[in-house]
Amino acid sequence: MVYFIFTIFVLIKLLNMTGYEIKEFIREESDGSTTHTYAMMCDEILKTHNTKGAAIVNKEQKIKDYYLYGVLVSKEVWEKKRKLS
Repeated sequence: MVYFIFTIFVLIKLLNMTGYEIKEFIREESDGSTTHTYAMMCDEILKTHNTKGAAIVNKEQKIKDYYLYGVLVSKEVWEKKRKLS
């Protein structure tokens, strides 16, 4: 038997107050869970970024990764930088 894994990407466009376009990518994992990834377009490059919460979220796998402008940061650093901006 041959098994196929299909990945489904759903793109949701959001616009934040700075005028940068925030995109949400939704991907179905092989275990049936869904991963939500938020990214911002900077100089024609998508960078993982979210000022409202974790940039990569999978509730079933208990994944919450915080990114600012493509850089992985801890939740504490993310909260400090979020308050400054």
